[in-house]
Amino acid sequence: MMVRTARGMLNRNTPVEDHREAFGLWVKREDLACPPPGPPFSKARGVYAWVAKQEAEVIGVLDTYHSQAGHAVARACSLLGKKCVNYYPSRVKEKGPFPAQLKSAELGAEIVALKAGMSAVLYHQAKKDVLGRGGVMIPNALKLSESVDETAKEVTGCPYADYVIVPASSGTIAAGVIRGFVDRANDIGRSPPKFIIHLGYSRSHEELLQYLADSSGYSMDDDLTIIDEGYSYGDESRPGRDPAWPSNKYYDLKAFRWLINHRSEYAGEMLMWNVG
Repeated sequence: MMVRTARGMLNRNTPVEDHREAFGLWVKREDLACPPPGPPFSKARGVYAWVAKQEAEVIGVLDTYHSQAGHAVARACSLLGKKCVNYYPSRVKEKGPFPAQLKSAELGAEIVALKAGMSAVLYHQAKKDVLGRGGVMIPNALKLSESVDETAKEVTGCPYADYVIVPASSGTIAAGVIRGFVDRANDIGRSPPKFIIHLGYSRSHEELLQYLADSSGYSMDDDLTIIDEGYSYGDESRPGRDPAWPSNKYYDLKAFRWLINHRSEYAGEMLMWNVG
């Protein structure tokens, strides 16, 4: 049973749906982690926990044109009595603000355009500005240990699948899923499932593997596969079959459509972690 927590921002125990007949998999509906007016985005779990720990009254966040980070931070700030400043890249042809930033503004955030450039440079500019306001910046890409911790807790109640597929951006949610399943396997004396990490966009596999190991506390070696289909950050999913549940076109939908084409290669139970 889902339980509303964190002043109504979050749902605990999001459902696991049985779609084995139609698609050959179970689906963990973490897109339901943060109900409206927050974003359907499971990283919101860690966002609330992180913002709640901060003494500063101003919280800065670096957004992108399709990120839900600013929306999640704005929701947490609105509940915790803090001010969110949402920085986003503005281009000559795509000035914004984009829908995600407008959602954060509806929740009381101040939105600040920055000239588009490298993420690290934009983050430095945003951090300098928010520090001048007496505030703090939430880590770039929401790489939060709190997100790992809170995600791991959601493993309880999931069926014990042979394989778990997780769409990945930074890999933070995937690290939480790995920790949760490995801890559970250790507790009951079983081998953990094999993990399939589907990249929403291409990047260094070595760096991702190191981040997953550092953040989860476990190095999976041969029990983890990275699927990289060559997507760029701004690419939407290629055409394919549609799922029976909401699916983010930059992450979940890519993983689902890849899996549909390759499900027959994996014998045994499969669980998809629908991150939102």
